Amino acid sequence: MIKYFFLSLLLLGMGCSKKHSAPEAFYKLEDFTHIMDATGALPDKEVARAINFADYSPGVNRLNSKALVFSRLSFYAIEFETETQAKNEALRLNQYYSRNWLFDKVDGEPILEDLVILKFQAQNPKRHTQRKPVGSEKESKAEHTEHKSEH
Repeated sequence: MIKYFFLSLLLLGMGCSKKHSAPEAFYKLEDFTHIMDATGALPDKEVARAINFADYSPGVNRLNSKALVFSRLSFYAIEFETETQAKNEALRLNQYYSRNWLFDKVDGEPILEDLVILKFQAQNPKRHTQRKPVGSEKESKAEHTEHKSEH
């Protein structure tokens, strides 16, 4: 009887010891495309052929990854299977990521950094202090003013 009691405690302890992690967030292609369309960034077909997927870690979705142009600056939006893969690749390349997307060729270009930070809430995991976009203060003040005028 005592043997069964200890066996049941052992099984109960093993069943409860599993860690439940939160599911990883990701953008579906439709969501990502909708947000990109709202930014004014355009697909760059010439640069798209130049994406060297061998430069990236495994887990890249080659079909959905895109070369884009914003304010005459080219950059890549590379889709990964998971957020962890995108974050690790952003850390390795010192670039930005948001959910399961890596934004490559963005770091060091303030216009592109502002774009991905404002529209996708992207982060650079190598930076201890995240960059504040130039337009973020103006937009937040405008939103605050709009809310006041509605009341």
